[in-house]
Amino acid sequence: MRMQALRVFLLVTFSLATHFFWAQPGRCPKLPERYKWETAREYKRDEELVLKTLQWLTTTPINSEIALRGKANLFVMEWICGSPRIEIEIDSDMLSFYIDYPDLLFPYIHGIAQCKLSKNSACNELEAMVSGFECVAFMIRTDEQMKKVKDLQPIVKAHKKNKMDLYVEAIMKNKTEK
Repeated sequence: MRMQALRVFLLVTFSLATHFFWAQPGRCPKLPERYKWETAREYKRDEELVLKTLQWLTTTPINSEIALRGKANLFVMEWICGSPRIEIEIDSDMLSFYIDYPDLLFPYIHGIAQCKLSKNSACNELEAMVSGFECVAFMIRTDEQMKKVKDLQPIVKAHKKNKMDLYVEAIMKNKTEK
């Protein structure tokens, strides 16, 4: 009995370790050279790869591995745009960074998509937006120029204080009051 418990423990430990090492930051999953999705089954087939690619995109600084980021971004954005499983609505009025830093829109979308895919559609609007803004905060903090921009500091500050949900709620409240 004791030996069986040890085997189960080792199997679970090895499985978790493999999972964490396989999707570690700095290592983009291998993307297919060609891809095409037409049916729900085809989208489902690549969902795990899209989720792993989103994990890489959301944990890799915006100005590193630019060519690979571009390829990975194109892959996930094409999948997101056609997938029957995920729907993302974006109100650019709620994104203070959008006009001056439009490149942060992709990380925002990546964060939302990652939330929606990893929570099997149980990700509500607030959680999705928080995830998107957390991703944007990471990109700002890891970029030498953006982290000095005063207008971006409220996002970074909300992240540092672990109050991104309050930051997003305030944005949502301001939008409904207008």
